[in-house]
Amino acid sequence: MVLVFAESPRGILKKAAFEAVTYGKKTADLLGTSCVALTLGSVKNAGELGVYGASRVLNIADTAFEHFDSQAVAAAIATIAQQNGATVVVLSHTSTGKSIAGRLSVRLNAGLVSGVNSLPAVNGAALHVKKSVFSGKAIAEYQIDSAVKVLSLMGNAVKPEATGAAISVENASAGAKGRIRVKEVKTQEGIVPLPEAEIVVSAGRGM
Repeated sequence: MVLVFAESPRGILKKAAFEAVTYGKKTADLLGTSCVALTLGSVKNAGELGVYGASRVLNIADTAFEHFDSQAVAAAIATIAQQNGATVVVLSHTSTGKSIAGRLSVRLNAGLVSGVNSLPAVNGAALHVKKSVFSGKAIAEYQIDSAVKVLSLMGNAVKPEATGAAISVENASAGAKGRIRVKEVKTQEGIVPLPEAEIVVSAGRGM
């Protein structure tokens, strides 16, 4: 089974989550298995992940996930992965994904490749994945031989594809508790994040 962690900042799924589920679905098809999506906390539109290929959507509705704690999130994903026998775990290569990928791979004793930008090639029990290196000047190929693989998907590497329909969300439990107490969060509102922009205009000194 391929498990996809679908990020939902402030309880709303965004483009990165739909990209990750699309990638997870295509990877699951290559492996001849199913794609399951996981959301944490209160999520308004979690069932929409079925539109992008998730056969099941699991949600851990715990108020502990209202504020991000990498320890608690990594522990919850690892528990769900183990409960469901996941062999591949897909994350988005965002600040959130970067902060939990290492913790998650240690908990699952998994091989990790971050920032992948193409679908894996299957070679027996191993996966071959590619990512850009040297600021995009070269492409490196990695082989992951571990029983469980963790991949973080680079933004805009895969376009979200609507191949299914919205599905009901199943409640799940992981019993993960964090050690961090968040007293206050200040975020900038009303600005489209650069990775989610449809068009980016850049100018150099010539302007």
